[in-house]
Amino acid sequence: MQVKIEDVSPVEKKLIVSVPWTAVDSRMGEAFRELAKSVQLKGFRKGKVPRSVLERMFGKRVRAEVAGQLVRESFVTAVTEHNLQAVSEPRVDEEAIAIETGKPLSFEAIVEVRGDIQVGDWKGMQLIRRPVRIEDSAVDMALEQLRREQTELRPIEGREALAESDVVAVAIKGTVGEHEVDRPQLIIDLGEPESEPLPGLRQALIGLPIKTEGHELELAVPEDFRERELAGRTAKLTVTVLDAREKDVPELDDELAVDTGRAQTLAELREVLRGELEARMKESVDDEVRKEALAELVKRNPIPVASSLVERAIESKYQRLRMMLGMQPGDGGDLDSDLRDKLREGAIDEVRGQLLLDAVATAEGIEVADEDLDERVAAMARAQGQAPGRLRQEMDRDGRLDSLRFQVRQEKTLDLLVQHAEVTEREPEPEAKEEAEAAPDEGASQGSGEGSGEPPSAGAESEP
Repeated sequence: MQVKIEDVSPVEKKLIVSVPWTAVDSRMGEAFRELAKSVQLKGFRKGKVPRSVLERMFGKRVRAEVAGQLVRESFVTAVTEHNLQAVSEPRVDEEAIAIETGKPLSFEAIVEVRGDIQVGDWKGMQLIRRPVRIEDSAVDMALEQLRREQTELRPIEGREALAESDVVAVAIKGTVGEHEVDRPQLIIDLGEPESEPLPGLRQALIGLPIKTEGHELELAVPEDFRERELAGRTAKLTVTVLDAREKDVPELDDELAVDTGRAQTLAELREVLRGELEARMKESVDDEVRKEALAELVKRNPIPVASSLVERAIESKYQRLRMMLGMQPGDGGDLDSDLRDKLREGAIDEVRGQLLLDAVATAEGIEVADEDLDERVAAMARAQGQAPGRLRQEMDRDGRLDSLRFQVRQEKTLDLLVQHAEVTEREPEPEAKEEAEAAPDEGASQGSGEGSGEPPSAGAESEP
């Protein structure tokens, strides 16, 4: 088998394949011998049907099967011998491939590859880090949150309508634009704006009877809604109240501090909360700087990316959107072209970022030791209330450990970018600050959890 490689684009290769007739004929002979073992024809003993008879009856099918096998083998040969970092299966015009007696089997195939990624100067980026500063109002809000956590929920007595002081469990079905929604149980605090999944839903529930069933609502999602895929859509929902409780809120005093088990006085509790807020804000600010570094890296290196990688990234972003809406696999329709186009730009940058970080990591010799994985798995196990050893076994069995290794490597590379950047501590411009705070944590290279990012490869044939 001869395989010649030609460049089509920086991310596409053409495979020009020629398989000698002797090899084709040998493979055809094997196929007919295997076929003869299972074919029963009148007048012939099982396994003794002549090849000439089999060719007349099954020749077209066998030729197609052998041709398909040789195409797949040529792909594996090309990947192995020419070190192609393939990210997709080859595109072949199968109808144009025909086995002709006495002639070599020749065909062409296009395969997408990661390409030779040359990262430009990634050192000396000009980045901005927000100062870690906790205002007294933030501590007040944290205290109020603790107060809410200590709040008891009691059955409602003496009234029949929902009030702003209530917490309700509702079942919601319907649509938000083209997206189907089916939430069999959703908890909403009618007094907390951040608890409502869609703008206006809380106000629409307040005043409804506690025993509401099948109440129809129509809400207009604002154009500036934080989830751009839902912005400007109309929500048509049917709501049923499953349960409703009213809140018994405790006083802000030393007794509350003792009840939390974290301090003896309200003053001590404030200092404990301030320290926790500072730690969380530092983590958030560090993450903002990493995202800024990644965006700058992508901006400096507008490398071409394979369309198959982009399409997979679009699908991944779509699935994350569905999960956010509480949709299960199989619910709703397929990704339509309009939404696909809206997700494309972000998907391209996401793929570019992963490829560029991988290239920097390779150039700088960044690796992930087992100790690094153990530390991350242990943190995940604590958050999930599991034993680290058991969680690691589950992740290894499910193939998630390799994905986590890839993610940790990308995060270490982001830290390297920040270390070599010129970071100025100051408050960012208002618009930049709003964008940083609104940016979602997407992709393996931008979060600190397990993430959903995958190495940009097609499988075993092309490692990251």
